[in-house]
Amino acid sequence: MSYCTVAEYKKNILIKNGLIYDGTLDNAPFTGDILISGDRIRDIAPSVDCEDAAVINAAGRMVTPGFIDIHRHADLAVFRESFGREELAQGITTVGMGVCGFSFAPYTEKSEGLYSYTFPIHGPSIDGARYPTMDSYVQALCRINPAVNIATLQGLGAIRLAVKGYEPSHFSDKEISLAQEYVQQAIDCGLRGFSTGLMYLPEVYNTAEELMRILRPCRGKDLLYMPHMRYEASGLVEAVEESIAIARTNDMALSISHFKALGPDNWRITLERAIEKNENARETGMDITVDFYPYHGTATTLASILPASFMTEDFSTTLAKITIPETIDRLRRCFNNPDPKDEWIDPTFRWRNTLITGVSQPENEKYLGKTVHECAELGGYDDEIPFLTDILASENGNVTMVGLYMDPDDIARIAKLPYSMVISDALYNITDTPHPRAYGSFPRMIRHFVQETGMLTMQEAIHKMTELPAKRMKYKDRGVLKAGYFADILIFDPSNIRDHATFADPDQLSTGIEHIFVNGTQVWKDEKQVGKSGVCLHGSSVA
Repeated sequence: MSYCTVAEYKKNILIKNGLIYDGTLDNAPFTGDILISGDRIRDIAPSVDCEDAAVINAAGRMVTPGFIDIHRHADLAVFRESFGREELAQGITTVGMGVCGFSFAPYTEKSEGLYSYTFPIHGPSIDGARYPTMDSYVQALCRINPAVNIATLQGLGAIRLAVKGYEPSHFSDKEISLAQEYVQQAIDCGLRGFSTGLMYLPEVYNTAEELMRILRPCRGKDLLYMPHMRYEASGLVEAVEESIAIARTNDMALSISHFKALGPDNWRITLERAIEKNENARETGMDITVDFYPYHGTATTLASILPASFMTEDFSTTLAKITIPETIDRLRRCFNNPDPKDEWIDPTFRWRNTLITGVSQPENEKYLGKTVHECAELGGYDDEIPFLTDILASENGNVTMVGLYMDPDDIARIAKLPYSMVISDALYNITDTPHPRAYGSFPRMIRHFVQETGMLTMQEAIHKMTELPAKRMKYKDRGVLKAGYFADILIFDPSNIRDHATFADPDQLSTGIEHIFVNGTQVWKDEKQVGKSGVCLHGSSVA
């Protein structure tokens, strides 16, 4: 039995009699107590006594570390006063940003268009601020009072924009040197990794060789490369090989974002080949993880599905010409007869499985929730291509989509990999039809993969949402219930935890989380937010 005295503690919280899953795979769950003092766990044991403590009786409840979502596009949303409600409702206490190559620093005059191009992903800017350096962005993060902990990677897309804008040409030696300076600045700010979004503008123009050179300052510094890979369908295996080569060249760990295989032609066999590439590299000593969201639908910008061979000019120029008959004909040819550098998903399958989920113009609201095929019929188009060009033009490219392109069996296969983590990949555009993953990814992990199918044990699922992502991102003293660690803690009845968001009705909070502590402060009680206590994890809270 462990004890404390009144003299030692003045303001303490004692969680009693909970079934404790500490986040690890090494320690079996046990019934016990946790003493919180300040922002840290002071003691954890089968029995802890402290007279000077507020007591929460957690009998019949699970007690776990707060869930860690290393992939949310919340880079602008964190500045909203309302940020945190949908995160806390599903047990998320730490959010990672700067993913898929997108971050909002550095920003130069060449970065113009970043905010409009990424609007379908990040939503609106709150105060119109621009961040010329990553240090200025990190300082802004440190000034806010977030509900949950926040951290960011450096997006290499932002660096390319700062150096070259949307110019499709290759980097000159001078431009490589400038990009390397931005990489070094991010390292100096304490950022632990770099992301790419190689299917998005302007990074679609990057070569592997250019990325290897740009990331050269990372050598020997134990940093992370996190790619949204160039291909996720027909070119998946090649994209994995490219990712491994980029990380290996600069002695970086590799974490592949939202690992998946898109389209029935690529289900199972192509995925297995990609897994084999990862595991062969792991056997050579490479540090490789993958992440996934527990849904069979993707969510991104509609513009992102334009073939790479079609994008021969900057995005604004492309949009200005996109409804011209010659352009429509060229786009149709690119979809039907893809170039080797184009991602291939059978067009018939694609158009019948791509949902329009976000628009801003009233005349386009009739298309929300419908497939591209259905929209083309509703709009009286001859086929899907002129509908695609018209809606992109009328919305200035700002259209979000959901692609129902994945096989649930593939998702299960990825979930069972010992080196896979759960993410949400949440988008923050203002829309009535968001992807349900923004609201339900983490409770769904428990409900579906543990309780309904038994594909994972509860201990495995908790590990994938706590210790594994904390170690991956080097969030110091987080992700595990352990004396001396930060008190990011959940209390819930596993039989009550539920995700409610669906593709048909996505704007629904998860339920079942009874108590949440962030840095030792209770911020959620009886399924209601009662405070904010997050911090920016750059500096003392990151290794």
